[in-house]
Amino acid sequence: MTPQFPPLDLHAHINPEIRPVDLERLGAVVFAASRSLDEYESVMSRCDQVTVWGVGCHPGVESAQRDFDAEKFGSLLASTAFVSEIGLDGRSKVPIDEQERLLDSIFDRLLVERRIASIHSSGASRLVLDALERKPIRGAVLHWWRGDDTQTRRAVELGCWFSINAACMKYPHDVSLIPIERILTETDHPSGDRVSSKPRQPGAVADVEEALARVYRTTAGFIRQQIWRNFARLVNETSTSALLPLPIQRMVAAAAPQERSHD
Repeated sequence: MTPQFPPLDLHAHINPEIRPVDLERLGAVVFAASRSLDEYESVMSRCDQVTVWGVGCHPGVESAQRDFDAEKFGSLLASTAFVSEIGLDGRSKVPIDEQERLLDSIFDRLLVERRIASIHSSGASRLVLDALERKPIRGAVLHWWRGDDTQTRRAVELGCWFSINAACMKYPHDVSLIPIERILTETDHPSGDRVSSKPRQPGAVADVEEALARVYRTTAGFIRQQIWRNFARLVNETSTSALLPLPIQRMVAAAAPQERSHD
């Protein structure tokens, strides 16, 4: 019998003060992307069962970039499987060369301590790929990817994963260039799901699954199963299972019981 898995949302922004029970009522596994080290520090002691809080440094948030401390980032990294909302932003007020130096320092750490890394690349797709070529980390997930055809093929060759939201699905041709074995789902709530049908909330990826099913000419149910197989491979690639909440560890094991820890 095929296991039934909940929706998987690999990138959403959530109020750090929300109650654990309210997150559990979403009925989904959600990766909550923080925008700064301070934001993550405020939630790192939580014990949510189906929500993973990520430590991040948004390239478009000046204060997050200005206050970033590599040593502090390294210490916070020990408590989570997820690095969220790092990357480059071509429209940020932070000079791009400063963003690149900071991102390189994060990648240096991730070369040693692998994590699932959700990467922002708005207006800077080529530069993000250049950074990944310089520092070939494992577990790089390009979230809300808008690179051109050549850049997408390059990203695939670099071993990247792609988390797809409702806004991405306005461009089905672009999504079709991504191998189905490399896709994951996200909402990027409250921005990436603005075109979604209600409810607009973290974990609500059913419309994305249906749109992906049309692109890959299969069913939404198959997409859900494939997403979880892909996620299990991502967890294996980054050796992060032990850092996930126990219920999610069990789901990963059910999705791909044959997976073993990556060397």
